[in-house]
Amino acid sequence: MKRIPHISALMTAFPWHLDIDTPAQEARRFMQDHELHHLPVTRGGSEVAGVVDATQLPNGVSGKLADLVQPVRCVDAQMRADEVLDIMAQEHCAQVLVMHHQRLAGIYTWTDACRD
Repeated sequence: MKRIPHISALMTAFPWHLDIDTPAQEARRFMQDHELHHLPVTRGGSEVAGVVDATQLPNGVSGKLADLVQPVRCVDAQMRADEVLDIMAQEHCAQVLVMHHQRLAGIYTWTDACRD
């Protein structure tokens, strides 16, 4: 039987992220330019504040990411992929942020799960 990989083997490593004080319109352009659907939001460059979804950033959106950021589930990079998928299913998470030594290391989404 094959060994189940850690989530770190499947995640998108070193994801783009923006600071919580970034204007929402700037974040919208950033996400479009990089073809992102989910964007981690940090506070002070390293502390995870949450996540924004592209659907939250319609054309003409105003304010800052702080007005739109949603809480996000964080998991450890050494968790097995099946455990992470169980968490995502049980908690109805569209994405999780993957942490390594309390720092953002990656993102894993349902889209990623469907590809793997």
